[in-house]
Amino acid sequence: MKMGLKVFFNVQGEGRGHMTQAIVLADMLRRAGHDVVGCEVGHGEGAIVPEFFQQKMGCTVTSHASPTIKLKTSARSIDVWNTTLSAGRLAGRYVKSVRSMEAAIKRKKPDVVINFYDPLFGFLSPDLRIPKVAIAHQYMFHHPRYPFSSGTHLQRQGMLFFTRLTSWGADRLLALSLYPAQDLPALKLRVVPPILREELFGLKPSSTQPSFLLVYVWQASLLNEIREWCEENRDMSVRCFLPHPQKKEHDPVLPNLVLHHLNDTLFLRMMAKCSGVATTAGFETMAEAMWLGKPLLMVPTHIEQQCNAVDATLMGSARSSVMFDLGRLREISPSDQTAFREWVVRAEELIVSEIKSTALGLPVGHIREAAGTLPLQPWDRTKVGHVGPSPLVSV
Repeated sequence: MKMGLKVFFNVQGEGRGHMTQAIVLADMLRRAGHDVVGCEVGHGEGAIVPEFFQQKMGCTVTSHASPTIKLKTSARSIDVWNTTLSAGRLAGRYVKSVRSMEAAIKRKKPDVVINFYDPLFGFLSPDLRIPKVAIAHQYMFHHPRYPFSSGTHLQRQGMLFFTRLTSWGADRLLALSLYPAQDLPALKLRVVPPILREELFGLKPSSTQPSFLLVYVWQASLLNEIREWCEENRDMSVRCFLPHPQKKEHDPVLPNLVLHHLNDTLFLRMMAKCSGVATTAGFETMAEAMWLGKPLLMVPTHIEQQCNAVDATLMGSARSSVMFDLGRLREISPSDQTAFREWVVRAEELIVSEIKSTALGLPVGHIREAAGTLPLQPWDRTKVGHVGPSPLVSV
């Protein structure tokens, strides 16, 4: 008698978020008796699959070229023109990527395919006839509870189009959310908790002395802003994680500023001990800081992060800003996160159940009542708070 499912992953490899989610979900599935039989990672030009991902996935990992969103030189907004040109120039390579993905799926013969926001997923042949699940926090863009109002109309439509590509042909969309919300069966959409690393749950939040602030940025071009603040505020120590150009683990560039090359384990340990977190509003980093109850300052660089920042601000968990003025972290008092933590610990139960239901061909159920309270439904822009001037929302 067949006991567990054979599961195949396809992961968008830009940034750390989707790859981290894939590692955690693979462990969840194995604990439930299922087997992750293979993983494809889509990446942009010149990118490689990080070594930590290959080591932690516990299965064969192969890569393919995939479209990515290009940012402008300032790293402050999406470069729509360059994104479109790049996708057109590499179209032939993307066709080969789709064929390679299809061949890998046929070889592994999985019971279900799970996609983590890779846009080529939408081009897989329907002849594969394998149940498909799409997982990402971006699927909350479709939900009336989510504050999807930042940026221009064109930017929002472009982001929605990219997001739809990642879920075309999916039998179920799992929208990772900071809070419970009603499911949308007509869209095959289930709202589920964030997928956070198990190491996080064993940490005990504290604030060491001397205190320090923790910063995470994906674009090295934002470092000058942080360096300038540190030069003007020598009394405050800052630890900054980023894809470090010098590739050193620890690089003290100023007496009060140390750069760290990306290291997930070290980053979490420092987050537990820091007195505040500043980030570009990536979903996982926001959720981790909220779990640990840390003051959180978000400096979004494009429309998706702008929406994330508004979402977290509405929960009373953080504030947004247009620049890395780290002194503002001292003004932030995080709200009680008991309800958030209760929601997060349900992730394994709910997500594994949804994947199994999809593999068995069960339809998305009726709208279930969301656990907990939704103080803002769908959302209320008059209650958005931020520190300093912000282009995210008019109040």
